[in-house]
Amino acid sequence: KRQEYTNELLPPFKKAFELLGKGEVEAGMKEFENIPAWFSEVQLSGGVGMTSGRHTSESTIFMEPGTYIMECYVRMPTGLPHTFMGMYEERVVKNTSNDMSPPQGDVEINISSSEGISFVDSLKTGAYSMKVNFVDQMQYEHFMGHDVNLVRVENDSLVDSLAKWLNANDMSALRTPAPEGLTFLGGVEDLDAGKSGYFKADLQKGNYVLISEIPNALERQMYTTFKVY
Repeated sequence: KRQEYTNELLPPFKKAFELLGKGEVEAGMKEFENIPAWFSEVQLSGGVGMTSGRHTSESTIFMEPGTYIMECYVRMPTGLPHTFMGMYEERVVKNTSNDMSPPQGDVEINISSSEGISFVDSLKTGAYSMKVNFVDQMQYEHFMGHDVNLVRVENDSLVDSLAKWLNANDMSALRTPAPEGLTFLGGVEDLDAGKSGYFKADLQKGNYVLISEIPNALERQMYTTFKVY
């Protein structure tokens, strides 16, 4: 719950980030040992992918009954995530149905730790509902799993800069502002193996990347490019 999250989980993470930001790697990593044991039982439950300023994105996921924390871990120019500044909220999902049906996905994206991200090479301009299938899931070095983010790039040479900016293990990454030439258009955050999430995308002519927000995404083949004509 929010109280435990605030009092038990955030302090060691914040202290670790402060130390790592000063270059005190050993002390910073040591601080992670103070993360409460209950954190290992937290289930990643999806959410909206990275979204650039002046843009709106929409994702749809199925939520089991329980208590959820929504947080933002984009980092300020100082390197501290927005979560540490209070950008997190608790929500409780009750054991009653809202009678909504899953969206009808126009196209499907498959993501797995072994096969990377699979998608088509090109699409026509237009509005799409994209279904993201999580074939498997695992925890990476940044304590999170893989996800899918849709990014419009001015040219393919920016893919390397994009991957570096999304590498959460790099203390200079994820800081605002993002590199020029990248427009984040949403996606679906981490879901368990076998689950699917959906997001809407209004695609205009140009070059696009689907990429996972994990360390070394390019080396792990957790990205794919496609064109919109």
